[in-house]
Amino acid sequence: MKSFTSGLSNALKIIRAVLLTWLMVTFSPLVEAVSEDNFGRLFSTQAERRSLDVLRQNQQLKVITPQDVQPETVESVAPVSLPKPVTMQGFVKRSDGASTLWINNKAIQENTQLDDVQIGRLNQRTEGKNAESINIKIPANGKQVQLKPGQIYEPEANQIKELRLQTKEKQLRLEETGMIGSESAP
Repeated sequence: MKSFTSGLSNALKIIRAVLLTWLMVTFSPLVEAVSEDNFGRLFSTQAERRSLDVLRQNQQLKVITPQDVQPETVESVAPVSLPKPVTMQGFVKRSDGASTLWINNKAIQENTQLDDVQIGRLNQRTEGKNAESINIKIPANGKQVQLKPGQIYEPEANQIKELRLQTKEKQLRLEETGMIGSESAP
């Protein structure tokens, strides 16, 4: 058995040597031909490059003359109609990643549009109390603000206020005018 395996091993060595010699004889002329060819630039021969260079050098430049600009008629710009104030009452984070938001007393999903207002994704931050906020974009004026739960954005005044403070201000104004708590009211 030992002589059979040693004979097989010798036969494999001979086959390997013959195969290697055949590969070298077959492919060595190709290697020499490739090394002799000077590629220079990709996809063009030296003659093609020379003719392209001559064309570039002899090409005349085009002169562009400025034309008289006609004054455009100014169209009356329609006043931008801003949306109503945007109030964020709160949100619920779901385990699947999507969140439900309460904007203007309506439950909506993130990345939606509501009454000419684009609602973005909930920004989740770890710092501070109630650090989560929502990006809100007003396409009418291009403003983008971040609201936290309990805040209201007034596009007309471009202000963000706390909802409970605004409610308290309204109540105080009504008390000053005598509309709330007056005994003469039916």
